[in-house]
Amino acid sequence: MARPLDVYRELGMLTGTTDYPAVASFATMAGPGDSTYVLFGLSLPNSALRFQREESGFLGEYAVRITFLRDSVPVREVRRREVVRIPSFAETGRTEESVVFQELIPVEPGEYTVEVEARDPHSSRGFRAVDTLRVPRYGVATRRLSEPVVVYRATGRESPEVYPELITNPRRTVAYGGDAPLLYIEGYGVSEGYPVSVRVVDEHGTEVWSSQVGLHGGGSEVRSTVVEIPREPLPLGRLWVELRTPPDTQAIRSPLIVTISDQWMVANFEEVLEFLRYIASSEELDSLSEVTGVERRERWERFWERRDPVPATPINEFREAFFERVRIATEQFGEPGRPGWRTDRGEVFIVLGRPDLVYEEDGRVGDPMSMRRIIVWIYERGPTGRLELVFEDRSGFGRYELTPASESAFRSAANRLRARWEGG
Repeated sequence: MARPLDVYRELGMLTGTTDYPAVASFATMAGPGDSTYVLFGLSLPNSALRFQREESGFLGEYAVRITFLRDSVPVREVRRREVVRIPSFAETGRTEESVVFQELIPVEPGEYTVEVEARDPHSSRGFRAVDTLRVPRYGVATRRLSEPVVVYRATGRESPEVYPELITNPRRTVAYGGDAPLLYIEGYGVSEGYPVSVRVVDEHGTEVWSSQVGLHGGGSEVRSTVVEIPREPLPLGRLWVELRTPPDTQAIRSPLIVTISDQWMVANFEEVLEFLRYIASSEELDSLSEVTGVERRERWERFWERRDPVPATPINEFREAFFERVRIATEQFGEPGRPGWRTDRGEVFIVLGRPDLVYEEDGRVGDPMSMRRIIVWIYERGPTGRLELVFEDRSGFGRYELTPASESAFRSAANRLRARWEGG
């Protein structure tokens, strides 16, 4: 498993911090006259903002500054201050993408240093990043095809002087089992129906999907298309979208990520099953592993629907909480040779959540030479009543394991929860 911010950073995007997990990216397309539009997109979760109560709900704000520099001299700057309104307190803590900011900025083609800053005006949260951006010149005599822009929705435009109507997907990410990814592509000085080869490859260059599409509408200056990539053949993990037009052999590439959660990214479905075993029955695990493609996605959605505490809301609170617990367990309970989510404390945390009380005991009482250490977790209202779970480090090397009595008590509580979840 990998932390999403690390993955986005490795793919060339700008990223914030754990407290302010912003993700920003750039795309380019033809602009008015000799200029090029730089499409800047910024993704934020509600949890990154400090919300204040107002009469109709809760209000948050964020400020964005984008500065283009040449030879350390600013040549273009954009400043924006935006407001986010939500109806309920529960939504203030959403950790998945909740806010998308975008700005189309016309600049002269060339190479720039770009400074990006995004901040919450009501707290110290925020991030600042610097990147190098090469802005191409588009046109018949130069580059005739834009890069593929991953979008939530888009429609074409009549000329380069007009803003395209689109909402960008700054993280280039889609959820496994969710909506099909959409690509927006433009061509310049091309004929009606101009053919473009589109394919998706994995990290090893293996093709997972391909098609040929035509560019339509607009006029001779700009034609476009929106490509819906079928979700069925797309595996979990990092992918690349490649565009080619004959006779060009060099592909124009953009990343595309398929993930199970905003909290964690995995390379394949087998990794998913590894930590689902904490909450799934053996029958459910077999059901998910024995099929592929469309059928697996359908079973995946049914698995979480049975556990959704509030089906009327647009997100599955149980699923979000589960992957958030996986993230916290991995970060806080790692032990020598084992990631945090594979340890006894990690498993208990993922299944039962944060304990009501934690304390440590000195296991050396009566034996000063002993290396024994003890940690006690107490759940006042566990699935089977009050739970007192004892983790013991017998060797002194920091590997805490449940005592036999605590192991039995935990398994009983976990089975009670599993039966409740299976019953929906």
